[in-house]
Amino acid sequence: MDRRNLFIVGVAAAGLLAIVVGVHQSLVEVAPGFDGRIVTGWDRSLSHEERLLAVLGGMGLVGAAGAIRWRRLGAIPVAAGSVVLLFTLRAVGQYAQRPGLYTEVRLHDGTTTRFVLGAEPFLLAGGALLLVTAGVAGWRTHRREADGGEAETAVGPVA
Repeated sequence: MDRRNLFIVGVAAAGLLAIVVGVHQSLVEVAPGFDGRIVTGWDRSLSHEERLLAVLGGMGLVGAAGAIRWRRLGAIPVAAGSVVLLFTLRAVGQYAQRPGLYTEVRLHDGTTTRFVLGAEPFLLAGGALLLVTAGVAGWRTHRREADGGEAETAVGPVA
């Protein structure tokens, strides 16, 4: 197997791993040194969106592996990574618009606390960027071959 092919699959696998680990982390946490806790409406099982992000990461890995053989499949990891990145930016944007992210908030019982981003958005964004990188590398590998690699040997002698 060629080094470029190993790079493409390895980067996509690292992206999938980052996404799978990321969906098991928390989006928002209580800042260190502050009292409080975050109560969510779910019992720590993965939500529908988090399962969807993990499936998109898997599709990105399969698309990157397929891009080694077929150039057009390089669009799959780019699209999957873009969706994961847009979801992450949308989720972080919703918390950033609400007062309370990285600022002190007075709770209903009079205490103050501060909420910060957890590990999830950083891992998801990193995994998404790795998927996009794998897709672009898969697309560009075929362009190099068409420019000067195997395409010259397939033409044959000129009369």
